[in-house]
Amino acid sequence: MNILPANLRFGAGLSPKRLEDQRLLTGQGQFIDDKSDNGALWLHVLRSPHAHAKIGAIDTEAAKAMPGVQAIITGADLVADDVGTLPTLPIFKRPDGSPAVFAPRRLLAHEVVRFAGEPVAAVIATSRAAAQLASEAIEITYDVMPAVVDPTAAAQPGAPLVWDAAGDNIVAASSYGDAAKVEAAFAAAKHTVSLDITSQRLVPSAMEPRSAIAEVDKASGRLTLHVQSQTPTATRDILADAILKRPKDSIRVMVGDIGGGFGQKTSLYPEDAIVAYAATKLGKTIRWRGDRTDDFVGGTHGRDLTSTAELALDSKGRILAYRVRSIGGTGAYMSGTALIIPLVLGPFVQTSVYDVQNVHYDIKAVMTHTAPVGAYRGAGRPEAVFIMERLMDAAARQIGMDPRAIRKVNYIKPTQLPYKNAVGQTYDSGAFAHMLERASELADWDGFAARKKEAKKKGLLYGRGLTSYI
Repeated sequence: MNILPANLRFGAGLSPKRLEDQRLLTGQGQFIDDKSDNGALWLHVLRSPHAHAKIGAIDTEAAKAMPGVQAIITGADLVADDVGTLPTLPIFKRPDGSPAVFAPRRLLAHEVVRFAGEPVAAVIATSRAAAQLASEAIEITYDVMPAVVDPTAAAQPGAPLVWDAAGDNIVAASSYGDAAKVEAAFAAAKHTVSLDITSQRLVPSAMEPRSAIAEVDKASGRLTLHVQSQTPTATRDILADAILKRPKDSIRVMVGDIGGGFGQKTSLYPEDAIVAYAATKLGKTIRWRGDRTDDFVGGTHGRDLTSTAELALDSKGRILAYRVRSIGGTGAYMSGTALIIPLVLGPFVQTSVYDVQNVHYDIKAVMTHTAPVGAYRGAGRPEAVFIMERLMDAAARQIGMDPRAIRKVNYIKPTQLPYKNAVGQTYDSGAFAHMLERASELADWDGFAARKKEAKKKGLLYGRGLTSYI
């Protein structure tokens, strides 16, 4: 019997025709690098080799004299031209209730660099190779300062500061639930389980590295930015309102095919904005194409969440209380999603598909001297569910329960739907126990022991895992 509602059955078991496959598989995709040069100038970004340093002198004279070089832009030039900084959501508070505190994200570093790979200067030349070569002739003196790259270490007293106004490196914090009620449940629980869990920082790696082209219509003065963006309207608005400070209708953002995004290609990057600024400044078409290193050190990273998580359970494995203390690394600057991911999106699904109302979450967003953290593949939700699922397995082992049985005891029941979780999020549908049964049947769960025995005879390791995800 199919008990899932119609909206969840849509597409399941069907073969809907995809619209883009034929074009992409036959080499007819139109990516940014497929666009003709048409006399465009190329921009290359020079990046900081240091995680934390004061910028002394920047000598560009030798670079300016090299063949093909048309212009060199530094952070000081952008400040002089009143070019703005990249914004983030201004809604979060520090633990004492004061507004969130963080360094402004400039397109090019000015006076201080805060992570290895931060853009420091941009060279514009008649070819990509000429721009790259000239960047090597730029002489920059740095006064290297202590750095901290681990979020937990960054939150300790005496850690090097990313931004002096945040004397403890804590940007913002959030708390959910009733700490006293949870503590009482733990004190009375038959079983408790605790784990320290890290969702390590990772680097997205799409097939197509980030790139951009900007051009200005000579008749109307309208700026067109061709860019890989999953959020073109927001990209246009940020470029207009925050960076170039010009009317939105004077800018058009165009997006063609994107060779992978995964959340990393949301919002506006410094490189995109520098390209747009240079096009308006020089009145020329400007293009930039990043490589793997540009994405690795200059793109937003994902995850970077360190947690201590605990469950209190009764004798039958029923969860009585759930407590999580987390530190989310933001990197040196706030991307548009840096704070909402650990402080909101993760907690929204922290209880996953389980009926747990007695919770206490305490989360701090902490700066480090590393590349900014942003959206990637679920943006906080995978980290949150991973914590709960690790705890469920640990609890099952400690109590001596089948990992399926302990989940079934705690699943939200169909009769409870629509269900409001502990932080106010509503689940409109779900048949979680049914899905677990079907998965067990299809995976031949009960035949695992025999398969493992046969694998051992061959000198092979054989394991299995179970998780529920929302």
